[in-house]
Amino acid sequence: MRKASQAVNKVFLPPSQMNWTDEKLASLSKEQLITLLENLQTQRDAGRVTAQAADDLTRLIAGRLPANALTPRRKRARTQVLLEGKVAEELAGLATSLESRYDLSSETAKQQSNGVKGFKAQTLTDRRGAARAGSSMKDGRMAIDRYISYRVRDTQASLAFLLFPDEPDASGRYVLLATDDLLDGEPLSDVYAPLAKDYGWAEDALERMRAAPAADFAEAQKRYESLIAQLAPARV
Repeated sequence: MRKASQAVNKVFLPPSQMNWTDEKLASLSKEQLITLLENLQTQRDAGRVTAQAADDLTRLIAGRLPANALTPRRKRARTQVLLEGKVAEELAGLATSLESRYDLSSETAKQQSNGVKGFKAQTLTDRRGAARAGSSMKDGRMAIDRYISYRVRDTQASLAFLLFPDEPDASGRYVLLATDDLLDGEPLSDVYAPLAKDYGWAEDALERMRAAPAADFAEAQKRYESLIAQLAPARV
């Protein structure tokens, strides 16, 4: 006889052996859901689960997983990892330099934006002083997406380094992204528009967003400082 104090191990049944309702899926961890999704494809290929049942279950599982969990992570080349580290260091260094010469505090941004409905201050970097990583890297839309960004009133200026998947490292570019009161040009192309929300751009500001690739980091930092100088007061 099993002792009452002994724990009973749960049996993780494959997709073909259980009616996976939404309530039952809710009891599974993220790792279990991912495993179930992988097993589902295997059993579908083996004919143990019908295509309709597999599609229905896939939708239920996907609804409980973040987007990045649904995209297989590819192993990155060492050169790409080093490149990301280099540009992240360059962006963080630029942010430190700008913050020493301009008042980019959240408090000042809020004061300058008084009366702007829904305004939320955004510092150049994350709380550790590092360049932010765009969510596009997590879901596979971009190989490298590191950026700094600042907003005052309804005006915003971002500087990002972007490298698209399956492109050579040399094709990566620094790109200035700013509202049309700071940058001239046509509205965003389909290349950059999907990234806008990652940088904190509101839906109603997308039509005002402009993009300008820079030849290199030297040009990018010079042009970005000219944008920041229009947004923040210089330190005395």
